[in-house]
Amino acid sequence: MRKATLKDVSKRSGLSIYTVSRTLNGEGGVSTKSQKRVHDAARDLGYVANQAARQLKGSHSSSVAVLTAGTSNTYYLDMLNGIASTLRDTGHTTEMLDIAIGGNYSLELENAMVTRILESRMSGVISALTLTDQSIQLLMDWNVQIVFVDSSPPAAYPNLPSVTTNNLDASDLVGRHLADHGYRDWLFLAYPAIWSSRQDRETGLRRAARNGGATLEVLEVENDARQSEARLRALLAKREKRPDVLIAGNTPLLLGVLGAIKAEGLKVPDDIALVGFDDFAWATFIDPPITVLDERAEEIGRLAARMIDGLIRDARGGTPHTHQHIKVPVDLIVRRSCGCQP
Repeated sequence: MRKATLKDVSKRSGLSIYTVSRTLNGEGGVSTKSQKRVHDAARDLGYVANQAARQLKGSHSSSVAVLTAGTSNTYYLDMLNGIASTLRDTGHTTEMLDIAIGGNYSLELENAMVTRILESRMSGVISALTLTDQSIQLLMDWNVQIVFVDSSPPAAYPNLPSVTTNNLDASDLVGRHLADHGYRDWLFLAYPAIWSSRQDRETGLRRAARNGGATLEVLEVENDARQSEARLRALLAKREKRPDVLIAGNTPLLLGVLGAIKAEGLKVPDDIALVGFDDFAWATFIDPPITVLDERAEEIGRLAARMIDGLIRDARGGTPHTHQHIKVPVDLIVRRSCGCQP
C-alpha cells in the first residue's frame, strides 16, 4: 500500500502544501476551519508526519500501547498491572493512553492517540474499547499488532484476537443469586454501549431476571460517579417503590450508587441490596462489604500481554499467527451488601 504524502493531503483538503505543512507541524497562522480540513484529510488518508515516516522505515520500538477508558475505574489499573509486569519480562515497555477522559469516550482523542502510536512506532496495541474501523485499518496498514481486552473486535474485523470476561455467564451468576434472595425488582446502572461488554451484561441480567420471575430496569449513565449518583437519586425520587436491589455496572458507577445511598439515608441491605461488577481493593472496608463479581482483571491483563507478545514475535519472524478469542470465567464474591451473612 502506497503511503500518503503531503501532496495527497493538500489535494484532499483543497489547501496548499504550505498550509498543510504548517498545520501538521503545529505552527501558527492557519485558521481553525483550515486546520480541521487538513487533519480530516490526513486522517482519511492515513497520513503520518514526515519525521515519523522516516522512523517508520526502520524497525518498530519495543513499546506497547494500552488504550483504556478512564483510570478512575480500578479495573483498568489491575489489568494494567498484569499487562505491564508480563510485558516487562518479555522485553517490552508499556504506555497507557486514555481515550475516555472522565469516563466520556472521545473520537477526537482516539484519533490523536492512534496518531501518537504510529509516530512513536509502537509494536502493538492492547485496547479496552472497540476502536473505529478506520483506526484499526490504519494500525494494520502500519503492521501494528492489536489485541482487545474487556471488549470485542468490531464486526468488520471479527478475527482480531481478544481476551474478555464471560459477561453473559457473569450476569447470569449474579442474577441467580439475587433471585435466590427473593428480590423481584432489580435496577441496573449501566455504562454506555460504546463499551461492548455492556450488551452481554444487560442480556445476561435480563435472562436471569426472566428466569427468576423478576423485573429489570436499566438506567444508562455516563461512566462517571457524579452523574450516576445524580441520575440515580432523580430516579428514586420518581419511583413509587424503591427497587429491591441495585446492580452497579462497574466501579465508577458503584461509587455513584454509594453516594446516592448515603444522601438518601438508606441502609444496605436492610432498605436496599447492592451488588457490583469488578472487585476492588477496598470493597471489604465498606460497611457492609460489597458483594461483587471478580472478573480477574489482572489475569486478563497477563493473557493479553502474552498474546500481543506472540503476535509481535510472529510478525517480526514472518510467521502466521492463529488469532484467539479467550473468555475468562468470573467468581461471585459473596459479602454482606446483597443480604448474605457470610
